Amino acid sequence: MSNVIRWSPITDLMSLHSAMDRLFGDTFGVPGHSRTVGAVGEGYLPLDVYQTDREWVVRAAVPGVDPSTVDVTFDGGQINIKGEIMPPAGIQPESYWLRENFYGKFSRQVTLPEDAVGEQARAQFVNGMLILTVPKAQPAKPKSVKIPISGGTASGNGEQKQIGSTVPAGQKK
Repeated sequence: MSNVIRWSPITDLMSLHSAMDRLFGDTFGVPGHSRTVGAVGEGYLPLDVYQTDREWVVRAAVPGVDPSTVDVTFDGGQINIKGEIMPPAGIQPESYWLRENFYGKFSRQVTLPEDAVGEQARAQFVNGMLILTVPKAQPAKPKSVKIPISGGTASGNGEQKQIGSTVPAGQKK
């Protein structure tokens, strides 16, 4: 007697579908799951970057992070944020039933446009958000200035005279 094994193409397609979901999820992220970018082993830090008339604002979600563990720098138009999210004290990794929060080191870089003035940037923590404000360079406003004219005297004695279109006596125009 021979054994017959049933084969279903749907099962293979579902397996392929799951593999593709994992591939794209690992690459582009899936809501509710941690992603990694940058150096291997460093966590992803989600950002919002927007502008107002006077400044650039960068908001980073860092719930539970001790502000003293965060390092923010501005170098060559690029904001660099590095830090570490510590796991709750006393909980062993093997005791988790479900773990979606990221714990460990994180880093993120974002380049701002040329009008960002990093030397005047400010950072603050507000309700689990790191908020960076980077002023924009204000364009120079056009200003009309009267410029005095010196020289142009016929006698050369240093007297200032208005330069006009008059022709000295004895010469033709």
